[in-house]
Amino acid sequence: MSTVDCDDNPEVVQYHLDGSTFAIQCDNGSVYLHREDAVSRLVVAPAGLGHVTAEMAWGVHASRHLLFASSACMADSSGHHKAFDVVRNKVVVEFDAAKEACSTLTLDPVGERLFIATEGSESTYTLRQFDVRTRDRKAVQKVDLEPFADIQDKLSMDVNSLSLSSDGIYIAAGRTDNWADVYDSRMLARGPLYSFAHEDAVSAEKDKFGIVKTQWVDGMPHGVGLVTGGIDGCVRLWDVRLAADDPLNGTILARCDYDVATFTLGDIYKGDKPIIVGERSGKVTTFDHCKGDKAPTESEHTRTNHLP
Repeated sequence: MSTVDCDDNPEVVQYHLDGSTFAIQCDNGSVYLHREDAVSRLVVAPAGLGHVTAEMAWGVHASRHLLFASSACMADSSGHHKAFDVVRNKVVVEFDAAKEACSTLTLDPVGERLFIATEGSESTYTLRQFDVRTRDRKAVQKVDLEPFADIQDKLSMDVNSLSLSSDGIYIAAGRTDNWADVYDSRMLARGPLYSFAHEDAVSAEKDKFGIVKTQWVDGMPHGVGLVTGGIDGCVRLWDVRLAADDPLNGTILARCDYDVATFTLGDIYKGDKPIIVGERSGKVTTFDHCKGDKAPTESEHTRTNHLP
């Protein structure tokens, strides 16, 4: 047994694909690397700035020796965004995201493009794409995200999840206003191609976190499209080949009694259960099959923006 002592709360642990190294994301603006019996510390944000490590992701394929990590400071919405070479334990690039705080980040399936969603002043949110191959500090492209619907409290605004489709074409942003916006990752400036919404909350909880996770699927048993979990207690499947307001879109794969806190999709060919859902009540439910209920009606998809 081995132990890693962190200077602050460890939030996330992620194994490298080779299984020999894992990274620990901590609330002190650092990431700790554990390989065999050695532990090293990667500094995302200098100590004393009040930053937490907001998100991290391992590189894949050509970028497999890199770890991407970003920080966020709630006091002034500032952040740092770095790529670390984990072989040499050094920063190879600090990306220029206008010093804005990280909401979340993701890497494309081939490890060549990094996408970072950030929060700027006045609770404006921006999605940027960086070129991992050239290690250019400057963003290749960016887009201002849509204003948050039905949320006037700035502290309740955030982007919970970014995910890319397996072909790398579509990128989905799951938001606290219970909407998921889908962009063409090659042309972000076009704005959302699709906007999908869950129904209103099923519980009376005051704090609501909207769509907490997005994940693309392209096969049995879930179907083809974008899977999201929201405050209506449902895990839904959205087909980008259909209109957002199509009554056949937004199929319910799983329904719970409370807001969805997280979910995972299993590989049935490996003996996994199709869906496991964690609710905000603390209950975790394993589903043996996908429900396939109908989507919300068109009237329930009305989006009202409240500008700060």
